[in-house]
Formats: sequence, C-alpha cells, structure tokens
Amino acid sequence: MERIGEYLVKRLVGEGGMGKVYEAEERLSKRRVALKVLRPELTKNEEGRKLFLNEMRILAHLEHPNLVRSLSSIEDGDKLVMVLEYLSGRTLRDELVRRKRLPWAEAVGHIASIAEALAVAHEQSPPIVHRDLKPENVMLVCAEGEEAEGAPKGLKVMDFGVAKVLEAAHATNTQSIGTLQYMSPEQIDAGVIDARADLYALGLVFYELVSGEVPFHSASPRELLNLQCTAEPPELADDVRVGLPRGVETLMFSLLEKDPEKRPASARVVLDTLEPFRSAGEAAPRRRTTGALPKTDTERTSPPSGSATASKREPEAPSPAPRLDTVALVEKNAQAKPSREVPTWAGVLGIVLVSALSFAVTYRLRLSSNERNAASPSATLETAATPSSPR
Repeated sequence: MERIGEYLVKRLVGEGGMGKVYEAEERLSKRRVALKVLRPELTKNEEGRKLFLNEMRILAHLEHPNLVRSLSSIEDGDKLVMVLEYLSGRTLRDELVRRKRLPWAEAVGHIASIAEALAVAHEQSPPIVHRDLKPENVMLVCAEGEEAEGAPKGLKVMDFGVAKVLEAAHATNTQSIGTLQYMSPEQIDAGVIDARADLYALGLVFYELVSGEVPFHSASPRELLNLQCTAEPPELADDVRVGLPRGVETLMFSLLEKDPEKRPASARVVLDTLEPFRSAGEAAPRRRTTGALPKTDTERTSPPSGSATASKREPEAPSPAPRLDTVALVEKNAQAKPSREVPTWAGVLGIVLVSALSFAVTYRLRLSSNERNAASPSATLETAATPSSPR
C-alpha cells in the first residue's frame, strides 16, 4: 500500500488539472481523510511552495458547514499535499450531467449555500478569494453508498486558495490561472482581483444550474475569453423563466456584470437577497420586488409578452432601481391586504346602518301616526338617506 507522509493511500478517488485525490487513512489514528496531491510541475516554483504551505495553514483555521475542512498540509519529497476531510457524495458537475438543469428553487438553495461559504472566506483578514469557483469544485454530500443519486445532506465548496498558489507558482507566465468558462473579466485582463471575481463565477454557476448551460461557450479559447469580457449573457429561455421569481433572475444577471462595481457588494449581500426565496419552493414570491440590484442597460426582468411568466407577474415600474443592499427585495402580501378589504367591510357596515335606521324611523312614524297626522311620508326617505353612502 502506498504511503504519503503518515497516511496510507487506499484508492484513487479522482484526478483533475491540479492533481490527484486519494482516499487515505492516517496510520496511527485510523482517521479517514482525502489527500489532494498537486502535480509536481505546478509547484516547482519555490515561492509557490511557500505560499501553498502558508495558505493551507490559514485554511486549516477556516471552519464552516459549507466549506471542505482543511486538516493540514505536508511536503513529501517533491509532492505538496492537502489533507482534507473525507466526504461521500458527488460534485455539482456530476449532478448537472445527470439532470441537465435544476428547478429554480433547488438551484437557489445550492447558490445560497455556496454564497455562505464565500462570505466566510471573503470576510477573513486578509480575504480568501477562491479564484476558480465552478461546479467541479462544489461537493454535494450524500450518505455513503448513495453517492451517485442519493439526496444531498449538505453542500461544501472545495479548493479555496489553490488557484492563488498556482498563480504564484507561474509568476513568470502571463497566462491566467482558472477555468475559462468560469473566469471573470478582471482575471482574464490580469486586473485587480478581489472577492467580486468569485461573485462573477457564482453568477455563471447560477445561470448554468437554472438553464442547463453556461452563458458563454466557444470551441475557440480566444473567442471564449472575448465573450467573457465583452458579451452580454443571453436571456433565459421562456420555459426556464416560467415561475422564476423576478428577484432571483435580477440577482443572477447582476452577478454577471462585467464591471465589478456593478455587481452585488459582497457574498453576504447575495445571501441576504436569496433568503426570502431559499425555502420557498413553488410558493416563492411572484410579485415584483421593491428593489434592486445594480442598474443594467437592458431591463432583464420583463418577461416576453404573452408568456406564462408574464401572466403571473405584475408590470415593473419604470423608476430607477435602488441599490441591492439598502432595499428589501420582497413585498409582504399581508401589508397589502387591509387596503383591499377595508372598502368591502365599510360598504357592508354602511348598508346595515342605513337599513336599521330606516326600519327604526318607519316603526316610530307608524306608532305616532295618529298623534302626528302632519308628518310627511317623505320624512322617512329623507331620514333614511341621512347617513353617507359607503365609498
């Protein structure tokens, strides 16, 4: 049995562009772990090796239910190894291959969980930016033996910090590190990269979960890079938009803004925005949200004329959209009900009062008709008409 450091390798779990992942067992404690062994050619740079060990020490103190826990890191000869908690399950990519696309409510749940993980990492000092967020780096945790199709018990984001290490290891190379279909414009342009680069990737993943495909794709890497930097994401298909809450759709497209300043301010803002929809399912708010995400050139939230979606949603007001982080996104129906019900009760009450008063006056007039022969029949009508009619 192969041995890496103090760990006995049991089997190869997977292999990717950054290295291989093994299931292993700690020799003394018998603890089950996952070992991610980075490819040697990616870690030849001494600065990259130092950064890797430093990043792994930082990640070892980062704990959250939506983050794969980093237990330690080791150097074994020319190998750099990440020691991670072992998880049973499948990646979000596996889920998309199996199901093509997900219902919007399920997609919202996954994106909110990813946003939670991003928020925790981004709020560290200094912030930890993923730089390579994609479905392959998101694990749906399942019971052992149910990895292929079992219902997920949780979601965990993997590989924080790895892309940063690889960039340092390739410091003399002008090529950006990351997956082209999930890279932000600022990564492609070698600009300043901060947490908002992860939010752009989150928008790409969100779009793919809901629609079944990434917004930008091309067989030519150069054309794909150009699309990421300049092209507007295509509108969602009509069958995808049916039932999709406006707040969810607006958020998705705001994450895909080319200018980082126009994206939501943080993963925490994204999470707060999604909260009303997170567990709503088919009962999620269908009404227009009171406000907003960063202003876009095209009104993305107006459904096609005559579509099923259009019949379920009220038209949007043409006023400019306020900032996402200062306005509640969901109108509460309960606030609107009293204004619609008061006129109905007022009308009923008015009719009852008029009828009662008319009866009382008529009865009184009949009792006193012998003593008050001068009373005019029209008095009944005039008296009965005294109360104001209901509005």
